[in-house]
Amino acid sequence: MNIGKILRRIRIEKGISKNELCNKTGLNKGYVYRLENDLISPTLATLEKIADAIDERLSNLISIAETERAARLYKDVASAEDWGQAADASYPLKLKDTD
Repeated sequence: MNIGKILRRIRIEKGISKNELCNKTGLNKGYVYRLENDLISPTLATLEKIADAIDERLSNLISIAETERAARLYKDVASAEDWGQAADASYPLKLKDTD
């Protein structure tokens, strides 16, 4: 789940600066930087603080994250299937008769 990138996108869309987010949540800039770059995962309590600060429902943030995760998985599966079909067409497997 790339919750950090989602939080950053929503924060920017709502015109909330990183400093303002830090002031509203009590989080430091380094933590927010690492979170928004998905270097760390927030606790549920931290997510609740951030959701309040950006005036967003926690359930909506989680829903967005899950929707994006499902879209990435679908894309990965579709790419794998396309690659597999291309590989099958390019390199047909032929078995030798051993009889």
